[in-house]
Amino acid sequence: MQRGASILSTFGSAALREAFHTLRQHRGRAFLTLFGIVWGTAAVIFLGGWGDGVRVMIERGFFKTGRNMGTAWAGRIGEDFTPAADRRTLWFNQQDLEALRRRTRLSDLVGGELWEIGAATHGGRARITDLRGMDPEAIEIRGVPLAAGRRITRGDLEHRRRVVLLGDEVRRLLLRPGEGVGTWIRIEGKPFQVIGLLAPVGIQLSQDRMLIDKQVWAPLSTVQMLFPRSWTDEPVVSNIIYRMRDRREVAEAKREVRAILADRIGVSRDDDEAVMGWSSIEMLNRFPLDQNKGFLLLLAIATLGVGGIGVLSMMLDAVHERRQEIGVRLAVGARPRDVVVQLFAETLAVTSVGGLAGVALGVFGCLAIGSVEAPDLVPVPILSGSLVGAALAVMTIVGVVAGVAPAWRASRIDPAITLRME
Repeated sequence: MQRGASILSTFGSAALREAFHTLRQHRGRAFLTLFGIVWGTAAVIFLGGWGDGVRVMIERGFFKTGRNMGTAWAGRIGEDFTPAADRRTLWFNQQDLEALRRRTRLSDLVGGELWEIGAATHGGRARITDLRGMDPEAIEIRGVPLAAGRRITRGDLEHRRRVVLLGDEVRRLLLRPGEGVGTWIRIEGKPFQVIGLLAPVGIQLSQDRMLIDKQVWAPLSTVQMLFPRSWTDEPVVSNIIYRMRDRREVAEAKREVRAILADRIGVSRDDDEAVMGWSSIEMLNRFPLDQNKGFLLLLAIATLGVGGIGVLSMMLDAVHERRQEIGVRLAVGARPRDVVVQLFAETLAVTSVGGLAGVALGVFGCLAIGSVEAPDLVPVPILSGSLVGAALAVMTIVGVVAGVAPAWRASRIDPAITLRME
């Protein structure tokens, strides 16, 4: 075992020395060849990481309104299900919300919202804001962290307290420096106490009406009491949101929610206009993220392949220049397979020099860009072990393919002809 290991070590060292000798003999071409290998290997890591970064950026943009979230709201009975004169407007109430909570199997959380556009005022400042009546489940589904204060609780709903959470932009435009939790504001002339400040959410790739930073959240029961709907005395819920247990079952979860709510309000389950729905996952699935990443990787591999062609050309020239040396080896007893292995090892060594440098460049590039603070909609490459492994695997394949032709050509040299050469 030790003897075999020693032979392999000696052989590897010889191959490496010959590889560096080949690089020195062809400095100009070697630089361009190694540049192709370095850039191609780095591109596999960098562009693959960039593709992952684009996917994460888009997912983050869509999920800012709620991860794995679906939305359902009532519309009107569709034309295919009733005459135009009978297409009455529909709505959900608190009982419909509770029924969905009890009956759903594909969603682990269901919340209710009631929307109201109103003027928020404080200390001579005013702005039109999106007032949202929310219950604790809806707030959990939205998943927006707090910058200060507390969330709306079940007790707030039971006692219909006039308390609010302010979005980041509303806080900045409405409150003065130093004001925050405990401040009283008015919405449509009605007093509310600020109990919490929402953390900044930033740009959203999906939204319903205003951005979350421009919203004010209050207890659902409070908004139902203070802003009743003119067409009914029932506690109306304008929006029902739900969080799916498994994002892969988005279509099934949507059908389940529609079926339950359609039964509740007495319409057909197939009426898409009566119970309408939307999901950030559906929107996300429309983006060809995997195809884009595959295209980027294909482009990077093609770049690495061009570098492999440079290695092939350089090693073929090296075989041509060393044909006398190879002929002497064959004449004194070296077997053709020994020459093949030697030239093959030299090609792999040349490829490895550029490949390992490319891996280092790609890893450094991903880490360097990833450490920079970037805006919300700027993708940042994500480094992963699988990408590094893929780059090394592709580099190895390129080295093997590039080494076949030079090694085969070297083994076909006729010693008798080369020994007669000057």
